[in-house]
Amino acid sequence: MINRNNTFHASDWFDMNFFGEFLNSDLNIVREFNQQKYTIGEENISSRVLNHWHEMGLITDDRVDKKSWKKFSTSELVWIRIIIKLRNFGLDLRRIKQVKEQIHYYSKKDIVSKCPLLDFYMLVAISSTIPIKFIVFESGQAEIVRQGDIEIASQFQFLKEDFISIDLNRLLNKMFTKKNIRADYFHFAKSEKKTDHSITDIEQEIFNSLYLEEVKSFSVNITKDGNFLVKKERFTTSKKEMDSMLNKLDYAEGSTVKKGKIKYHKIEEQKRIKK
Repeated sequence: MINRNNTFHASDWFDMNFFGEFLNSDLNIVREFNQQKYTIGEENISSRVLNHWHEMGLITDDRVDKKSWKKFSTSELVWIRIIIKLRNFGLDLRRIKQVKEQIHYYSKKDIVSKCPLLDFYMLVAISSTIPIKFIVFESGQAEIVRQGDIEIASQFQFLKEDFISIDLNRLLNKMFTKKNIRADYFHFAKSEKKTDHSITDIEQEIFNSLYLEEVKSFSVNITKDGNFLVKKERFTTSKKEMDSMLNKLDYAEGSTVKKGKIKYHKIEEQKRIKK
């Protein structure tokens, strides 16, 4: 059993897009992800290695003749390349199997996808410029998350261990060069804020609030001295997360509200930003 010492904040974005729109959606692109039409290319993996990976439970084997390895789906090919990278990082096959078991958590709940979590983030990477990372912590805990989720979890010290990271956007771009799959790191690189072409502090604050911090309510008012007063509301079901955020924020208050049978913890923050 993997100890999940590293936590990411509850995400309305994930709940709405993965559970609400993607899981069991029967999208055409998901069927394409799982259509077996690719052979092993530049990886040049031998049948002996593939057979060993199958014996270890890393890949599935649905060949009828069991003689020559079948063609692979997009999703399977991406997972094979992830296995190769994890091996290059020094992970043994036992730990990689634990990684697979974690990212396949939702597999039995989807009628089309063999690994809906991986397919979902592949779709995000292909259809947007959001940086997506496949990460594995020292304990073996594995996650697929947005770069922004990592930044927030790091800021509030929710990550207790170091981790290795695989850039899913870059991996997909190498596989599908015609699609020009790119991640936009401009809004995540702190050094960019100091350049002549950087966005302003209030623009960065608005972007963080709308796209990274999962803020439920957000407003900006101009004060008498011409500066900005930013007000935010966040909700979480974890009191521990609320307490941790309150300790990190300069001006914030916490309270508890109940919606139906679920208890939410609300964090109200105020921040002054100079013009």
